[in-house]
Amino acid sequence: MDGSDPTERSRHQWSAVSAAWESNRRRLFELVRPVSERLVEQVGARPGATLLELTAGPGETGFLAAARLGPDGLLISSDFVPAMVDAARRGGEALGLDNVEYRVLDAQAIDLPDDRVDGVLSRFGMMLLPEPARAVSEVRRVLRPGGAFAYATWGPPDRNPWLFRVAAALVEHGHELPGDPFAPGGVFSLATAEANRDLLEAGGFTDVATDEVTGTETYDDLDDYWTFNTSVAGPIAALVDTLDAGELLAVRASLEASLAGFRHGNVLELPWAAEVVTAREVTRRGTG
Repeated sequence: MDGSDPTERSRHQWSAVSAAWESNRRRLFELVRPVSERLVEQVGARPGATLLELTAGPGETGFLAAARLGPDGLLISSDFVPAMVDAARRGGEALGLDNVEYRVLDAQAIDLPDDRVDGVLSRFGMMLLPEPARAVSEVRRVLRPGGAFAYATWGPPDRNPWLFRVAAALVEHGHELPGDPFAPGGVFSLATAEANRDLLEAGGFTDVATDEVTGTETYDDLDDYWTFNTSVAGPIAALVDTLDAGELLAVRASLEASLAGFRHGNVLELPWAAEVVTAREVTRRGTG
């Protein structure tokens, strides 16, 4: 496909792993559940409120909020990948949620009217957007006065060996992931409190707060780690699919060596760290 449009390239990559995200929905949610719980607390999920979840994937974080909104509240669960939205719809229906609307929405161009929602949340999507400043502007536009914006990004590479080590093993053998991981759209582009604060304040948000949330991901063994992460991580999955058997064996051997310090018996325990960012107030359009 033409890789000139970063948004379309990203849509293609995440569409390709949407089935894996749906089949692993509970594990993807539970591995970093504390992040979802913090986001729901920070965004102000209360009875009667209307919340928008961006980059929702199969929807679990938003569903946690929907349970608090009550019959008079509304969750708009959205993603820019139609297959992810379909997966979220199936998940919400299985849970019996009847206060959820499912929408295909691009966080950089939100097809909703001004002042539509009381809060916006996103778990691990903001840092992957090619133009995050556009998304901040759009979130500010659709928020009602005083509305909260809460989102999570991954912290620095050294705090997230679960992700960094597999990428490093690929690079060690000459297999470069597309793009700069520290540039806009890269997984570590919003890895610090300072980067997130600068982004939100430049977009007109005030009262910005950041908080690090940490935890541990547990895998049965290297096979479990490899199979799971190479099936759900869009850019990594796309790259791994291009490798032959010999290349895969070489990458896995390097990865196994680099993860030796995280092994407890056969089990792998890998730490993670995320930045949870909240802007509790906004300076309204045209006033600041």
